[in-house]
Amino acid sequence: PIQPGEYVERQKRLAKVLKDENAGALVVEPGPTMTYYTNIAWSLTERPFLVVLRLDDELPSGINMTIVTPMFEATRALEALKRANLSEEIQPSVIEWVEDGSPYKAVKKALGGANEGTVFVDKDIRMFIFDGIDDVSNEIKVKMAPRSIRTLRMVKSSAEIDILRCANHATLAALQLVRTYVQPGMVESEITKMMTDALETAGLDETWVLALVDENAAFPHGEPGIQRTVTENSTVLIDTGGRLLGYQADVTRTFFLSERGHNQTIEDAWYSVRRAQENVLNRSNSGDSCAEVDLYARRVIEKAGFGQFFTHRLGHGIGEEMHEEPYMNQGNHEQHLSPGMTFSVEPGIYITGEFGIRLEDIVVVNQEGKLEVLTSGLAQNPW
Repeated sequence: PIQPGEYVERQKRLAKVLKDENAGALVVEPGPTMTYYTNIAWSLTERPFLVVLRLDDELPSGINMTIVTPMFEATRALEALKRANLSEEIQPSVIEWVEDGSPYKAVKKALGGANEGTVFVDKDIRMFIFDGIDDVSNEIKVKMAPRSIRTLRMVKSSAEIDILRCANHATLAALQLVRTYVQPGMVESEITKMMTDALETAGLDETWVLALVDENAAFPHGEPGIQRTVTENSTVLIDTGGRLLGYQADVTRTFFLSERGHNQTIEDAWYSVRRAQENVLNRSNSGDSCAEVDLYARRVIEKAGFGQFFTHRLGHGIGEEMHEEPYMNQGNHEQHLSPGMTFSVEPGIYITGEFGIRLEDIVVVNQEGKLEVLTSGLAQNPW
């Protein structure tokens, strides 16, 4: 798991960016960003539960951390803080608000010296929270967190990368095992059950499986309510993953039950997708835009004659969330790769009424600026 000292380092990096942006604080709601900086897990409700991360040069982490909680939840908030097991260098405080009072006035109090200038709120914060803070903060400019703040979570530490590598290795190993048991006569739900059992045996939680057979795989996220049965010549797509120590896995493999040469079009499509993945790995470098990374794959598929059937972005960031920034799509020219970024490389070809092919592996931009696969390797062939 992530060690207590890492939360100190995360807060130090946040403090530096707040200074660079001439801002005084970041306000977060329950979710991945709160967990990232505080190790506090909490559920969203209609009652605001917030953490104010205020710049404070006198503290070791450079951040004054204040929990703003409903009064009746204060005991549970203190228990959550205890479970967070933060370093002694982080000394959080708690401000309670009563039911007939204003949580936003409590936020204003927590902002302290940051009550002038700019305060950022997390990009996922709910609009009524944003408005509430804005309404009581006449002297403050309340803004959504800029890219510089969001990039802090995009760039993973070595500990985060190790967990992601372990999670994705385990997921691929489970998928490869399940593949050996897929046989004619099975329906998609049976494959899903086997895959779920394998992931849980591997130690993952919050597991999920998308098992698609033949023409169902032409819908990238499946066709609800229609169960396909595996035949001796079927194409089977399994997209699956889960969570390990708070970090996500996401792997897709497409394989054939037929013999080689049964359907040359489908085989050509599979190898086109595989070449697209390989081209991304070979050509991508730190500094490339996310748009360029997408195009490294897209051009291979277009050259193979399947361009119109590659209908989604190349990939998504991954970490605490299954889908997070950065997003690899041909319109994302603003975001560039940096060492530590992790994302999926998942080109696909989908021909409605016929078949779908997708291969997906998680990669990291390593310290040399190249892409490194966080599984045991790309699929070698569709059998």
